[in-house]
Amino acid sequence: MKRRMLVLLMVFGLVAAACSSTTTETTTTTAAAEVMEDEAPATAPAAIAASDQMSTGDSVIIESVDLPAPGFVAVHGDNNGAPGGIIGVSDLLPAGSSSNVTVVFDAMIDGTTTVYPMVHVDGDESGAYTSDDGPGFDSNGDVAVTAVVLDIAPANAPSSLGAQDQTTDGLGITVATVTLPSPGFIAVHNDADGGPGPVIGHSALLPAGTSTDVEIMFDTPVDASTALYPMVHIDLDGDGEYTFQPPDNAIDLPGFTNDGDVAVAKIMLTVTPQRAPSALQADDQDSDGASIVIASVTLPAAGFVAIHSDADGAPGPVIGVSDLLPAGESTDVIVTLMDALSGSATVWPMVHIDLDDDGVYTFQPPDNAVDLPGLTADGSVAVTSILIGM
Repeated sequence: MKRRMLVLLMVFGLVAAACSSTTTETTTTTAAAEVMEDEAPATAPAAIAASDQMSTGDSVIIESVDLPAPGFVAVHGDNNGAPGGIIGVSDLLPAGSSSNVTVVFDAMIDGTTTVYPMVHVDGDESGAYTSDDGPGFDSNGDVAVTAVVLDIAPANAPSSLGAQDQTTDGLGITVATVTLPSPGFIAVHNDADGGPGPVIGHSALLPAGTSTDVEIMFDTPVDASTALYPMVHIDLDGDGEYTFQPPDNAIDLPGFTNDGDVAVAKIMLTVTPQRAPSALQADDQDSDGASIVIASVTLPAAGFVAIHSDADGAPGPVIGVSDLLPAGESTDVIVTLMDALSGSATVWPMVHIDLDDDGVYTFQPPDNAVDLPGLTADGSVAVTSILIGM
C-alpha cells in the first residue's frame, strides 16, 4: 500500500512539473511577441540627394531618396544656415529608392533661399506625417539631410495669347495680343503631328503686361501653308535672350493660363509666294515717253515691274506694268506706260510679286492690293527712282 501511494505521488509530481514547465514557456513566448510588435521601424541607412535648382517658389524636386522603412521627405526652412521649421512634406514614400520626388510647400516662397530636404521615417506607422516621425540616418549615423539653393523663377501664370489665321509670304506672322505675368517671348512652333513641334521663330523680349500686334519673323521662310502654334515662353533666367532647346537647355519654359494649360494658340498660315529677296536696277535715261527700260530685276517668285509716278518724292499711282516675269534674273525689261509722258519726269520702278499666282497684275490699294511689292534681303521695298528725260 505504501509502495502504491509512493508511485502515485511520483506521477502527480511529474505532471505538476510538466504543467509548470509548459506555463513558463508560454509566458515567455507571449512576451517576445509583444516586444516584436512594439519594435520601431528602422531609421538607417537612409540617403537623400537634391541639386540647387530654379523653382517657381511652390516646390522643390528631390533627385533621389533611399528609405530603410516607409517615410517622408520633410523640407525644412533655413535657420541661420541650419534646418529650421518644416515648410513642406512629401506623400508617404515606400521603403527603398524613389526618384524625382516633388515636395510642395505649405506657402509660396520668394527670392533666392536655401532649404533642407530631410528624410523622416514613419515612426508611428500612421501613413501621415506627425511629430513622432523622426529623422532617418545615413550609414555614418548622421541625419540624412541636404541643402538646396532655390532660385525663384519669374511667374509663368496667368499668361494668355490670341492669334488668328493669316496669309503671309512665309517670312513671319503677327500675333494680335499677348499678356505676360513677367517678361518673356512669343515662340512660334511648327506643326508636329497635330501639336507644337520645334521652334521656327520668336519675338523680341516682351514686357510684363499686354502687348498687341507682335510681329515674329521666322528663322527660315515657310514655303507652304501649314498649321503653326504661337506659344508664350517666360524669360526664366532673366537674361533677355530666348533660350529653349529641349531637352538639355529648355530654360525659358512656356507660360500657363489661369487653368494651368500652356498658353498657346493654333493658327493656319496660308503662304503666298515669297517677296524676298527681290532686287532691281534702273538708270536715268532718255525716252520717247512711251516706255522705260529696266536694266535688271531679280525676283524670288514670278512677278512684275510696276512703274509708279512721283508723289512729292515718293512712289505714287502706277502708270505702267511689265509683262509677267519669271523667278530669277531678267535684264533689259521694257515697260510700256499706260499714257506717254509729256515731259521729263521722275518715276519709281518697283518690284511686285504675283501673290495670287494668276499671271495678272493686281494692285489697287487699299481694297485690292493683292500683288504686293517685293522686298530686298534686308526687308526694304525693292524700288528705285530714276529721271526720264525727253
